[in-house]
Amino acid sequence: MAGSDRLRVVGPEDLPAPETEPEEWRLRDQLLNFAKDLNEVYRRERTRARELEAALEELQDSYLATVRTLAAVVEAKDSRTRAHLDRAHLYAVALARRIAPEMADDPGLRYGSLLHDIGKIGVPEGILGKQGPLTREEWEIVKTHPLIGGQICAPVKFLQKAIPLIEGHHERWDGAGYPRGLKGEDIPLQARVFAIVDAFDAMTADRPYRTPMTFEMAVNEIVRASGTQFDPAVVQAFSEMCAGISSDSPFVTELRRLKH
Repeated sequence: MAGSDRLRVVGPEDLPAPETEPEEWRLRDQLLNFAKDLNEVYRRERTRARELEAALEELQDSYLATVRTLAAVVEAKDSRTRAHLDRAHLYAVALARRIAPEMADDPGLRYGSLLHDIGKIGVPEGILGKQGPLTREEWEIVKTHPLIGGQICAPVKFLQKAIPLIEGHHERWDGAGYPRGLKGEDIPLQARVFAIVDAFDAMTADRPYRTPMTFEMAVNEIVRASGTQFDPAVVQAFSEMCAGISSDSPFVTELRRLKH
């Protein structure tokens, strides 16, 4: 075989030069790396969000514990309110759920219902614990407790939403209430809701000077005061709520526990 016909081994120098990497391949790699970075950022943010949520929940629990401690101070000062705060709070949340569900979870209602009488700290014990009727002067002192309560809560940022309820729960729909004589819808809704449950619990609770009303009697009394003492729309919701409560419901079971 002639020399020109002999087979020759192909070496690397005989291979064609590699082509330049296409631009779309480089872009794809960049996008993949970017996606990996985004995924890591998302993972870290999710972890951080869970940690923040846990911290917020713990903070809210601490707030509520603080509020309950303050409420216990009021109960200790006025023995006639024993368990009234918890019952009124339970009523208020249940009624709020029927009127405006978002209000039931609002700190203004939850904290305010527990602290509505915190201003009684500023009322002399001799007046709060008096067995007989109060004099005109003593009654005027008692009527200052909503504003005192607002003053106590004002410097505490997380309690400021509770002030409208605390200051307004003794106002009347017809404007004859106290401390400011507000009328109708000028009274904050939370205060209008709580005014009804506060009065209802007072009527059905034991007092040294009178026997408690029955559940039905107290509901009828609330309905009778619709349009004068209480907001008619809220009274209607309260009446419907009471009509739908069965004697074996968890709500009634909890109320029985609080009354003993």
